[in-house]
Amino acid sequence: MSPLTGISVRAKAASAAAGTVLLAIALCMLALVLTLQQNLRDSAKVDADRAAAGLKGQLTGSGEIRKGREVVVLTPKQVTIKDAAGKVITPAYPAEAPRKAKADSRAPAVLTVGNHTPYSVAVAPSTTALDNATQLLLRQVAPAAAGLVLFVAALTWLLVGRALRPVAAIREEFTEITERDLHRRVPVPKARDEIFRLARTMNATLDRLHRAMTRQRQFVADASHELRSPIAAVRAQLELALARPSRTDWPTVVHKALQDTDRLQSVASDLLLLARLDAQEAPPRSPVDLGALAAEEVRRHRRHPGTVVAAGEDGHAGPPAVVHGSRVQLSRLLTNLVDNARRHARTTVSVSVAVRDGMVELSVDDDGPGIAEADRERVFERFTRLDDARARQDGGTGLGLAIAQDIAHAHGGTLTIGTSPRGGAQIRLRLPSEMRL
Repeated sequence: MSPLTGISVRAKAASAAAGTVLLAIALCMLALVLTLQQNLRDSAKVDADRAAAGLKGQLTGSGEIRKGREVVVLTPKQVTIKDAAGKVITPAYPAEAPRKAKADSRAPAVLTVGNHTPYSVAVAPSTTALDNATQLLLRQVAPAAAGLVLFVAALTWLLVGRALRPVAAIREEFTEITERDLHRRVPVPKARDEIFRLARTMNATLDRLHRAMTRQRQFVADASHELRSPIAAVRAQLELALARPSRTDWPTVVHKALQDTDRLQSVASDLLLLARLDAQEAPPRSPVDLGALAAEEVRRHRRHPGTVVAAGEDGHAGPPAVVHGSRVQLSRLLTNLVDNARRHARTTVSVSVAVRDGMVELSVDDDGPGIAEADRERVFERFTRLDDARARQDGGTGLGLAIAQDIAHAHGGTLTIGTSPRGGAQIRLRLPSEMRL
């Protein structure tokens, strides 16, 4: 588990700001100290070279010196003098010389030297200035750096707290929203920043949830009403038959009850399929020849009297109309479209399949009254019936086109309504071709 788990965003921001400033100050101080030390070392080396040159000048400029003669010279501290033989000549300092050397870098010393002897002089660079500068820098800068870090942490704490104040208001409002009051919205701050966009996104999500909940409640009410009507009809028929058993035509009663039972079964099946589509359950998918499905649907309706269902002008010519999807669901989609067209057609329904621009197009045309342009989106809503189709005797539940559209969307396609060349409605399905995929 991360050590920052459980720490507020405000504390994290203050810690991050303080840590960043502390790191920046540390790097700056390190660079400053290294640069200062390098400069002081170079300066001390130059001073040491000059002191060595001066001492050597004193020794070589003393003229004719007899061997063993004592010479008084000014020597810097940490000096090393050697003669030609490599012997180290140690300066002798008077008693007061060390005290004077503390105030001056050079002090008088007595050397016993040989005549005409070349000398080598080496002076170690002094580290006193370097040590003093480093200690002074640390003593002066460290407290200021600590104060600056604390100031940045406190300022960040205040600013982040002020910036996150709208988040607290959003959280307080959002925690009080339940499924019963999805009409409520979180407050949107005036500043157009990330919190402003977050609040708008949350409100947009609440809008979608509110609409979905409204649709769900309406769907439950419509489903209850749709199921209650056939149940009430069956109950009334059975109660009437039991009240007058001797005068009841029992085969007729049973036949009507079976019709209402079939309707109940149809509605229950449609509701179950819609629930699966809403849950986005993915059935097994495989290549499906939509042209072959259309031909099977045409043959099925030819066995029943009434409206003629035939292949359209496009037929099944050209490249194969193969799509990738569920054969069961696509068959149900086609059945719903043809059944809907039969209920509204006068004499003929035609089904045509074609492949255009990598899309498989299936059109179902009828010669009925058609669908007004204002109602072409509304008919896809669940339990929607137009004024001339509200009677339940025709067997419609108001779910056929809604199921067809959901299946089309689940397969990456579209379902649209237009005007048929036959004068009625044309429902066109467009799905991606298997060849294109």
